[in-house]
Amino acid sequence: MDNLPRFFFYVSGLLVISSAFTLVTTDLLTKVNDGTVLGTVLFFAFGLTYMNMVVVASRRFMRRLEGPTPAPYVFAILILLPPAVWVYIYESGTATSPAVYVPMLLAACTTGAYFGHKLGLKAQIIFQKNLRAYFEQDRRLHEEPGNIEKK
Repeated sequence: MDNLPRFFFYVSGLLVISSAFTLVTTDLLTKVNDGTVLGTVLFFAFGLTYMNMVVVASRRFMRRLEGPTPAPYVFAILILLPPAVWVYIYESGTATSPAVYVPMLLAACTTGAYFGHKLGLKAQIIFQKNLRAYFEQDRRLHEEPGNIEKK
């Protein structure tokens, strides 16, 4: 696989970003179970954030590939792991319930992988079209005898 180094670069970056986001927002996790408006807003904000992480990474990674790949689903699993493990570790009487938070993460990451895969396929088509146009322009530039500069 030609993209194995790229894949490992994306995986390591996603793990770091997901872990950092989880650690920075740890104090807000206790408010998700409050049942207040703030708790509901935070619940959906966390879901949208993790979903967006998967969508953006999947689209960017798939842009330079040819055809479908399971990479978005691997990205989803790896983005899901740090916050899910952290909620189980951080669990106490006032912390976020894993029974509420982890299914939301699972739904958000799965949805992100689905949409990231679809957007990645569209990005592949656009990237390949632009690449062909670039090569065609480059070929025409080098074929025309009037374009050769004299030194």
